[in-house]
Amino acid sequence: MARIHRRKLLKLSGAGAIAAKTGGIAAILASGRAPAYAQGTTVHWLRWNDFVPSSDKVLREQIVPAAAKDLGITLSIEMINGNDIQARTTAAIQSGTGPDVICALKIGRSSMPTAWLT
Repeated sequence: MARIHRRKLLKLSGAGAIAAKTGGIAAILASGRAPAYAQGTTVHWLRWNDFVPSSDKVLREQIVPAAAKDLGITLSIEMINGNDIQARTTAAIQSGTGPDVICALKIGRSSMPTAWLT
């Protein structure tokens, strides 16, 4: 797959937008340009350890390689204790850095159903 730089992507997408505005899909096809494909990237995913250890194993051994093969991304999974998700999320927000995706449970008393608060 050929690499495409950001500047070229913007030019191509701008040409595509103009073509779509002026002539629809026929104009896009008439432009004779191949579609731009995303370059490979790394996604950092923060999630809790699953209650079923075999689920974590499937995620690491099957889903991560499938994402690399099918989507062209490197999936970096960081698994921590579910009780530490809130503190880690807060630290990531305050520092301005952190994972790309945070898989969090309901955080805080106000977001929990009232039947659970008694």
